[in-house]
Amino acid sequence: NEYKSYLRMKSDIIKLGILYTFLTICASTKETALTFTVPARKEQCFFEDVKKTDEVEFDFQVVDGGDLDIDFAAFDSQEARIASNKREQYGAHTFQVKKSGVYKFCFSNKFSKLTPKTIFMDVYIDDGIEEPDAEAANDAQLESSMKLLNKQVDNIKNFLFKSQVALQLTKAQRNKDQKIQISNKDRVDRWSMINCVFMMLMAAIQVHLLKQMFKEDKKAKRQAKI
Repeated sequence: NEYKSYLRMKSDIIKLGILYTFLTICASTKETALTFTVPARKEQCFFEDVKKTDEVEFDFQVVDGGDLDIDFAAFDSQEARIASNKREQYGAHTFQVKKSGVYKFCFSNKFSKLTPKTIFMDVYIDDGIEEPDAEAANDAQLESSMKLLNKQVDNIKNFLFKSQVALQLTKAQRNKDQKIQISNKDRVDRWSMINCVFMMLMAAIQVHLLKQMFKEDKKAKRQAKI
């Protein structure tokens, strides 16, 4: 009976540990995803307040506009450049925060004179998972199990995040393809309308010429009878 009670208590502690882990994950992560447009010859920046030991994962993709390229640069709280891309369509960066403060993420379209760029951006900030207090655990085996569980949950969290980013990028690419299809359809419709008008105009000209030929033929016959 005492052994069964011990097992039941151990099971309850593990369940509480799982609940604690998930609550810790929810409280320790922050994600920002948005789509925006950078006009030609302009630069647009975004700011995130982070603290030391945070891990930042950053992705972006140009989904519409010109050659689908953009300049990107990330700066820490001391204005030191920590990541950059030069006229690229896609970029992904992961870095550990070493100095707390406001970090800046800038997109520059200054090299483009006419074309605005539409960009999808995703920022994921994780301040890590706190390990359970060793002093609160009386069982060394339970503590080891909790650490392993935390690691497995962390791996699942990272997998879900990457899956979400991939899904968002796929959605952005689908929106881009839809815009291209609509643009091509409009172009085909315009050319079809122009061709129809041209064909109708040519038909009208040909009918007019035939009428003129018949009129001249009738005039010639009348003059011959006279």
